[in-house]
Amino acid sequence: MSHVFHRNLRSQYPIAVKGEGVYLIDSEGQYYLDACGGAAVSCLGHSDPSVIAALKSQSDSLCYAHSGFFTSEPMEQLADFLTKRAPEGLDYAYFVSGGFEAVEAALKLARQYYIEKFSRRERDL
Repeated sequence: MSHVFHRNLRSQYPIAVKGEGVYLIDSEGQYYLDACGGAAVSCLGHSDPSVIAALKSQSDSLCYAHSGFFTSEPMEQLADFLTKRAPEGLDYAYFVSGGFEAVEAALKLARQYYIEKFSRRERDL
């Protein structure tokens, strides 16, 4: 019996043990096309040697540095890559670790924008 609170409590989920390219493989050796679109690895391919080498290379020097206190070369390079391809006027990238954090950051940014705008208008009156 699993103690994981799965989305469907009546289902018996296969146990994923390996990924190869676009496939997930379960503990019985069954292959499944990984078309979930979840983590980035789904679009890059499981067990891709170049992805593994890049992850290993980066983790050998730095796994994580909080962006509230530090920047890093990979973050700067990704920001350059994204902003060069973004529509005109979108000159900055703000990095978060997932969808929920992105929504929370967007709400906080929108709130702060309106607080600043309102407070400026109050000062001008």
